[in-house]
Amino acid sequence: MKIVTCFSYKGGAARTTTAANIAAALASARPGGGIRQPIGRKVAILDLDVFSAGTHRVFGISNRQIERFSQENPCIQDYLCKQIAPSDYACQNGITLDRAGSNSSLFNVFRDTYYAGDACHPGFTLFPARPDPETRFVVQKQHENLLLQLLDELESRTDPAFDYAILDGESGTRQMADIALRLADIILVFFRLTWQHAEGTLNSVRKWRTNPSYKPVYLIPTCVPLVGMADKVYWPEAAGLTDLRRLTQSVPLDSGIIDFARESRKDVGEFWTDITGSANGACVHESLLLKGEERIIVFEELQQRDQAADDFYRIAAELDQICHRST
Repeated sequence: MKIVTCFSYKGGAARTTTAANIAAALASARPGGGIRQPIGRKVAILDLDVFSAGTHRVFGISNRQIERFSQENPCIQDYLCKQIAPSDYACQNGITLDRAGSNSSLFNVFRDTYYAGDACHPGFTLFPARPDPETRFVVQKQHENLLLQLLDELESRTDPAFDYAILDGESGTRQMADIALRLADIILVFFRLTWQHAEGTLNSVRKWRTNPSYKPVYLIPTCVPLVGMADKVYWPEAAGLTDLRRLTQSVPLDSGIIDFARESRKDVGEFWTDITGSANGACVHESLLLKGEERIIVFEELQQRDQAADDFYRIAAELDQICHRST
């Protein structure tokens, strides 16, 4: 099982929305045409943003539903703080797409409205965190050990075992974020094309590279300006958009993050097509679907798709190839 940690130096980088869509694309089971070929992996996604949980919202599950769920089922915070056996927690407390699962009804929106009913591996599982920012606990080394035990349990399960565990971690350099980074086999770093995001991301990755246990990192920009009427998002003549595009495009060059990625190809990769037009990979585009509407879009019908949905598939497919090359 490969462990993929999703990280952003600052909030607002669409980390959770993008991580959830990539996880769903990895679990895709129905051909969609074009680049949307099924990958068919069994995927678990764990919400480790324990003080500001929200992964469940991307799957159409409300905070109220998770609150009710948590009255009978321990969430990630309970697992970490109440010494629950990993085998018990992994077996009984995930929200599964399989209709036979006891908690599968919470995936009704994901299954029916987001077109995942027959398009996703039935073993797809979400381990949610309770959306209760008032609840605080001190993150300790034992929590890292407990998460490692849980991941070992997910990998050892034979019905079948999970192929991927996607960790949606905290933003910034906090303790739970550090734990998620240490547990990772691969790190996906999401950043917006602003100075604070780009420079903070660059400093973080440079710091990680000084650690002997440094893991492969892939940089994913999540707000790339669309430039034509065919994009069906921005009206080209709208006031201010020309300047916005120019400023946004200058950040990756002027901050040095593009040069850094190219110079560090052995252990740092990038998922984008750069502004010179040479294709180095996929690029996550900002779209109307990602502005105030956090949801799964990768299984929508082709006539409803936008650039972001295709990009999620491209990243998932390339990530799957990377992981298989390393096994």
